[in-house]
Amino acid sequence: MSLLPRPSGSGRGFVLRAWPTGETSVVAAVLVDGVGLLRLLAKGAREQHSRLRPLVQPGRLADLEFSLDPARELQYLRGGTVVLDPLAVSPTLERSVYLLAALEIIDCCRPGHGHETGLFTLCEAYVEVLSCADPGREAALYYAFEIALLELLGVRPELEICTHCGARREQAADGVAWLSPAAGGLVCGDCADAGAEVGGAAVTRRLTPADLAAWPELAAAPRVWPVQPLAREAARNWGVMLHRFLEYHLPGYRLPASLALLRGQPR
Repeated sequence: MSLLPRPSGSGRGFVLRAWPTGETSVVAAVLVDGVGLLRLLAKGAREQHSRLRPLVQPGRLADLEFSLDPARELQYLRGGTVVLDPLAVSPTLERSVYLLAALEIIDCCRPGHGHETGLFTLCEAYVEVLSCADPGREAALYYAFEIALLELLGVRPELEICTHCGARREQAADGVAWLSPAAGGLVCGDCADAGAEVGGAAVTRRLTPADLAAWPELAAAPRVWPVQPLAREAARNWGVMLHRFLEYHLPGYRLPASLALLRGQPR
């Protein structure tokens, strides 16, 4: 029997998803600060009184202890403490849906190449503000999260100047602009009227002055998160716009299935 110590690690982790394995165990995909993505086997975590069970619930932040054997793809979760459960106080439908939607995006579009630390910081900030958000702010916080994720990946939309002619959006006669994911952002009304096809794709989304008025506050995250809820029409427009942008720029992105739970809900 070897007397060498088993490789081990510890750190704050953000649980992205979990799935059952064996008769009573769980495998959790966890983004760990300073380490990156780990798949942790929590033995017996499906048993009612397991001390590991609270640590593998998606969306939770926890201080974790785990094995860290480079020869293994699947590490063992040994213990830890829950730091934050964003649904502990007020598990409303909107809060639950926008938490699950963020988890889906992160899990299928995880940025590599040194971005893991920034991604963990973004996730930690998002769940902290979502956990105490006033009712009605959830959509604005979620869209701010998506913009911050795009910024982390270096593909944040440009909505201050026209990506085709360079004119500032305030110079448009009617204040209307268009979004072109292929061009990387805004196309002014004049260029759109002229039939500009920037980056090989036509403009795809009309943005009103009311939509663009929300941009500075949404784009300030994660340094400052939005404090005002979005009006229903503006929320719908931002949802469509960011979906098109993410779909174009992030390989593997798909519309989070959890958002379907909000269809038909009054706002």
